[in-house]
Amino acid sequence: MLCMVLSLPSAANDGTYYTRGNQLVPLQETDISVRREVLTISLMDNGMARVDVQYEFWNPGPAKRLTMGFEADPPYNYDYKFHPDGRHPSISLFTVVMNGRQLAYSNAVCVADTLPLTKFTDLKRYYMWDNNWLYDTANADPKSSYNDPIDYDAGIRFAYVYYFDADFQPGLNRVRHTYVYRMSTNVGSPFIVEYKLTPAARWAGGKIGDFTLTIRADSTAKHFYVFDSAFAGASFAVSEGMGKTRRATCYGDPCAEVSLRNGAITLHATDFRPTGELTIRAVGVDGCYVGKQCIAGGTYDRTARINWGPYEGMQEVPADAAFRQRVTRNLPYAHRGHVFRDKRLRQYFEGLWWYMPDPDYKDDTSDFTPVDWECVRYKEQ
Repeated sequence: MLCMVLSLPSAANDGTYYTRGNQLVPLQETDISVRREVLTISLMDNGMARVDVQYEFWNPGPAKRLTMGFEADPPYNYDYKFHPDGRHPSISLFTVVMNGRQLAYSNAVCVADTLPLTKFTDLKRYYMWDNNWLYDTANADPKSSYNDPIDYDAGIRFAYVYYFDADFQPGLNRVRHTYVYRMSTNVGSPFIVEYKLTPAARWAGGKIGDFTLTIRADSTAKHFYVFDSAFAGASFAVSEGMGKTRRATCYGDPCAEVSLRNGAITLHATDFRPTGELTIRAVGVDGCYVGKQCIAGGTYDRTARINWGPYEGMQEVPADAAFRQRVTRNLPYAHRGHVFRDKRLRQYFEGLWWYMPDPDYKDDTSDFTPVDWECVRYKEQ
């Protein structure tokens, strides 16, 4: 069974978590193994991420049909109506192609992380609370400490599932899976992407023979952390475009810090047995303000601003109001690699680790976002 989960950032009242990504996994026991997986996550400027996963499975026996599923966590801190038909509110353009043939799929609401797949068959009996849990009204507790009769100790964590039948031929089978989903956010980061890697253990052998992860920033620039939780001792390399990496910590956890502009980083591993999950977190924006929103200083994102004070390792915000205005107005150009002739601006931006000068960049504003234009028109109060 093919099961993939899209990711939400950590849950708290200061963030919105739309869903979490997951491995392609069987929904029942199987002797089929994963020989190869190429996972590509593209970070876009519209708040969305595109996931493209290519698998090579090995079937050691005769042809067999296997039910596979894509399991997606429900949103958290997000005002949406429960979808009893199983369609996730934050996922679109879901496709699965197996051995050159596109597969049809169905949707269901299921008990999360069950093997085999356990569907809710009578959703009218259930009550959703806190977005992540369903409660059986048949088990109502009139003495509950809450102001309604639901027994909150009896909740069942649910997931939206996309499932389908996959026909495995003897030997090698190729599957390609794509979808788009909304990235999560919180007050500390403009975007957060989480992806479950450990469910790969559901396949025979409990590992991925050959694993490649690529994180892309096409036609944009992104500054983010990749936490070490899933990749102890491994390192990323810039594989395309402009980019750089360095070792860092975020909230005390070791990670790789990455700055990309129209580029990509790649990690490769063999006999990969993930013991943790993938987390990508944008570096928090700190510094000058446009209105009530923070948009300058240690880092910058073209689509989101958050209130975040300067911290160790980040460039201090200029105290000079006139210069602070110049810095703010030039942020969109610096983000695209403008080489500054003005000595003071050049020194300031060269002090920002994410900045990557590009002598070939022309001051083209055709791809400027509303946030970019807000900066360009900024006036110091």
